[in-house]
Amino acid sequence: MGHNLIELSKNNLKSQIVGIEPFLNGVASVIYSCVKQNIDNILVYPDPVEKFLEKYKKIFFKEIFILFPDPWHKKKHHKRRLVKLPFLKNIVKRLDKNGKLYFATDNQDYFESVQDCLYSKDFKKIPIVHKKIDVKHLGQTKYFLRAKKLGNKVNFLVIVKS
Repeated sequence: MGHNLIELSKNNLKSQIVGIEPFLNGVASVIYSCVKQNIDNILVYPDPVEKFLEKYKKIFFKEIFILFPDPWHKKKHHKRRLVKLPFLKNIVKRLDKNGKLYFATDNQDYFESVQDCLYSKDFKKIPIVHKKIDVKHLGQTKYFLRAKKLGNKVNFLVIVKS
């Protein structure tokens, strides 16, 4: 964790950037980078995103990045995926008007399941526009570079709350 977070903070010095990371190594990596580079506009929440959303119900966001979440490749483990219909509906509701949710994965099945959520009747009540865009808008994160090295196609989606 952290490459995109650090770049966002450098490019948005007047904004507070929230990074949510449940793993200690990821938290330590971000803190180390912040200290080393004298970055003071990042807040790190060291628990799963679901806990953050439950605890801070009144916080809304201009942008949310979900980059390369664990795809849980085996079908029997798909229930463990972070981005499923209930989570997606909840997170999009937490966007400001015209707020954007960026989603990237190199797992085609995961990407298609997220797209299926957006087309579901349960999601029709939330005014959104979604579009696939080129991955050049994505920073050179660890997992992006890994996917590129392995020759995997990276799918990138932006959901805009209208």
